[in-house]
Amino acid sequence: MDYPVIFIPGLFGSLGDDIIKGTGKLSFGFAKYVYMPFIRILNSMGYVEGKNLFISFYNWRLPVIEAVQKYLVPVVEKAKRETGMDKVILIGHSLGGLLGRTYISYIDGDSVDKLIMISPVNSGSVNAYCFWSGGKLPYPKVENNIIYNALKLLFILYYYLFEKVHYIEGLRNLFPICQDLLPSFDYGDYLFIEKDNKRISIPQDEMTVKNTFLNELNKISISHQNIYIIYGTGFETNKEFVVDFKREGIKWRDGKPIKAITTFEGDGTVTTKSALGNFRSSKIEIRANHSDILYESKAYLSNILQKPLKEVEPTKVEKAFIILAENCKGIRIETDSVNEILLSGVTISDDRVEGVMLPENRFLAMVAGDSKLDIKLDISPLEKPQVFMALVDKEGYNFKSNILQWEAIFDNI
Repeated sequence: MDYPVIFIPGLFGSLGDDIIKGTGKLSFGFAKYVYMPFIRILNSMGYVEGKNLFISFYNWRLPVIEAVQKYLVPVVEKAKRETGMDKVILIGHSLGGLLGRTYISYIDGDSVDKLIMISPVNSGSVNAYCFWSGGKLPYPKVENNIIYNALKLLFILYYYLFEKVHYIEGLRNLFPICQDLLPSFDYGDYLFIEKDNKRISIPQDEMTVKNTFLNELNKISISHQNIYIIYGTGFETNKEFVVDFKREGIKWRDGKPIKAITTFEGDGTVTTKSALGNFRSSKIEIRANHSDILYESKAYLSNILQKPLKEVEPTKVEKAFIILAENCKGIRIETDSVNEILLSGVTISDDRVEGVMLPENRFLAMVAGDSKLDIKLDISPLEKPQVFMALVDKEGYNFKSNILQWEAIFDNI
């Protein structure tokens, strides 16, 4: 049967009023650089959005089960209703894979013909510990995902700079999803202390921070036969942390990371162990990072979906600029081509630039391209303008700002 496909993007993969007021209807937003090339791959197989291809955008800040109920369930019903089919195929990237798995486990497994999880976080991620326990982002050099890093930085800084959410309680209330992404019990112990040249583990069941959601989900045995896990390997990925116990109020109750233990059995974001979980399913290993695996998986997807594939060349992204501005009448972004992109009250989008003007004279923009990409920025200020710009490339972040001691946001692990 030619069942419709529903694609579920990952963390930071949707943008709309539910996530940032003033950004309109849910879409990929700034994540278009990651996901539109993948959608074009599905298009080349004959999947057409609104006909036999549907995208489940969602507020990725919510706990997984809430996101499934509010966003994925209605899309599944719509896809079945509009195609006349009684089943759908779910394809989820990263966090999106967890949403698909949760739908099968808790909602309606009979409505799913196939679940294809690409780089799923089935056993959690140690990076979530940094944010949930301490309100910090882990230093990004070990993540080989330029656009993913840029998206992470843009969203976190928006709330930090413009919404003034600086405190751990506020961050946890704003991003409850991070608790759902903590390592689960089946991940194993992931915090250690060093003493007398030995590493001593901190047992998960003795920690104050736990992933209740995944610990319960992983108890559910799924009998569904058509589950596929496509996972990446060969990229340095955070696996564990060495910690000390310099507690800061309610922060770092289980230890503050001082060093990352890494592995090359991962995609730069998710370890192989976490992606595979305890599933007895079809497993496909690809040497690719957390975002490129979407494009490198195309031949396998063609085989799983039984659809012939036409060659699609993804846009090469080797660097990205993000711009956040406040108290400005407008900004002009001039790229290294002859084009000038104006942001002065309208949302704009072209192949390399995505930008939006928000209420209160705020602007968000991202420019992405190859290694030759360069930009010039011209600001039309109001009183006390605030401007933040960062270059994100394979070396990490390079900041330019008039408003922030940006080191306060990061732990240099």
